[in-house]
Amino acid sequence: MTTAWSAAAAATGFAWAGPIGVGLGAVPVIVRRAQQKSEARKRSELLASELAPTLQLVVGNLRIGRNLPAAISEVVDSAGEPLRSMLAEVVTQARLGDPIDECFRRLSDREQDRHLGVVASAIALHSRHGGSLVEILEGVVETIREEDRLRRDIKSLTADGRLSAVVLMLMPPFALAFVSLFNPRYAEPLVTDSLGRAMSVTAVVLGLVGWRWLRTLSRPEVMA
Repeated sequence: MTTAWSAAAAATGFAWAGPIGVGLGAVPVIVRRAQQKSEARKRSELLASELAPTLQLVVGNLRIGRNLPAAISEVVDSAGEPLRSMLAEVVTQARLGDPIDECFRRLSDREQDRHLGVVASAIALHSRHGGSLVEILEGVVETIREEDRLRRDIKSLTADGRLSAVVLMLMPPFALAFVSLFNPRYAEPLVTDSLGRAMSVTAVVLGLVGWRWLRTLSRPEVMA
């Protein structure tokens, strides 16, 4: 779907502004995709920050003798969103007879969150091979907390890189706009001349590639 929208936007831009419109027409689609990825990343980080303390509460309920479904049901109201609605869904499905590890596995697949997958694997390991569920979940909690700490440290260390990406992307258009204030015809060849249009498209493409590269370098994947 995103590819189709990108192609349609590029074709519309080409019909409206020629070759330069191909790049300009695809910009809204690229921006929208970046926004969607940013929202998904924020949701994942929020889920990770809520999961560790909530699992710790589940462990506490297991220690006093509650079974796993009852322990999860007990902590649902104390969890924040989006985890609260997810746990409520797990409790509802468990009451209908679904295995809890399968409920977490479905959540993990839907949310594309590997922490939920780890929880599902831990519960499945206990149900198939026995052992102490409390100790298993405590290990999962410690792993999630350590990864969250590493993520915060990396975010602080790479703040300069993210700022550099923003500055490098905004500097050319601002410089062009500033020069155009004093000489309005200065940038005219970039639109009217065929070579200028080709240079404009190349500049936009290279700018987006450079921005993406800097963002990727400043956001390494954390694996605790």
